[in-house]
Amino acid sequence: MKYLILIISSLIVLPLVAQGHCGSCSAYASPAPQKVAPAKEVIALGAARQAQWISSDYYLVYEWNKKPKIGTHILKVKIFDRGKKQVNNLTLTADAFMPSMKGAHDTGDKAMKLNKKNEFAIPVYFMMLGDWEILLKIKQGNKEIAQAAVRLKI
Repeated sequence: MKYLILIISSLIVLPLVAQGHCGSCSAYASPAPQKVAPAKEVIALGAARQAQWISSDYYLVYEWNKKPKIGTHILKVKIFDRGKKQVNNLTLTADAFMPSMKGAHDTGDKAMKLNKKNEFAIPVYFMMLGDWEILLKIKQGNKEIAQAAVRLKI
């Protein structure tokens, strides 16, 4: 009889205690959702020497100094405005990595330099066979206007 009273009282008291900590108190409440800026869309670039729009105002054309294989090769990028005039007042960075080996061969964002032909250029070292991606970030002043990816298989 004592056990029956204990079980019945437990069934009545436990839900009341649990209801007091249902997540509404600050100790158990989940944090307020943070505002996260949407990720910038990455434009997958087509083949080398083909024009690709990166924004409503600019398009780019990229090429390699020679067909990429294991070793160092120069990636050259030209950017043009709507009037087909080559521009060099933007800032470009490049990050080369192997998507299948996340973080293993990542170079990090490196600034691309203007060469004598007003092309943005950067050396890219392909150390092994596999899939590679060079993520280009294009900025106008402090504002990022586009991200574009050169994808290739070595």
